[in-house]
Amino acid sequence: MIDADFSDIFAEYEALLAEVDAVFAKVKAVCPEQVRCEVACADCCHAPFDVTLVEALAINKRFNELHPKGDGRYRLTEAANRSDREHYRLKHKAWKAHKAGVPDEKIVEDFARERIRCALLGDDDKCSMYEARPVTCRLYGAPLNVNGQLRVCGKSGFAPGGKYPAVNIARLQQRLLDLSARAVERVGGKYDYLADMLVPVSMAMLSKYDEEFFGLKESKED
Repeated sequence: MIDADFSDIFAEYEALLAEVDAVFAKVKAVCPEQVRCEVACADCCHAPFDVTLVEALAINKRFNELHPKGDGRYRLTEAANRSDREHYRLKHKAWKAHKAGVPDEKIVEDFARERIRCALLGDDDKCSMYEARPVTCRLYGAPLNVNGQLRVCGKSGFAPGGKYPAVNIARLQQRLLDLSARAVERVGGKYDYLADMLVPVSMAMLSKYDEEFFGLKESKED
């Protein structure tokens, strides 16, 4: 990873994760019959989603700390490559549907029904980097307010049309994007758009967040 001091940004990110965990715990306490998350359920570990740059940096850092080399890193890297190819296939399929005039809401609904095994999901159906899991993983199972619509886990007990305490995803996403923007500004690279970049967990694991990535030196493509 690039030689930059992200310690304060990572500290704020960890504090945000603690807030998210507290919110999830509160929802579970209020709705114990509806929140049915349990060890090795792994339903959320097959839902395709993207993470912000600050989440990707944290995941990448932890992955390299836990698996600097060896068989464990090889197996996880191979799993990440498979997952990354599946994410690319789905996004290309969504892009083709958009070009064909399919309504965006239909595309999002179809995408949400797809299943991709997370590269970090072990053979025991437990996350191999559970403590470093991103915000989406931590909230799966609780009702979410996504663009004014209530989204719930299919395995939960939340009935359609019911009124439940819902987490406002847009606010959380903005806080993550703000932290990402500070990371990009801290580095001082030429690619400002990186602050808004969203990637799957598999790509976060595989990427090299170095000087070339942030635009501090010319890449081979340049």
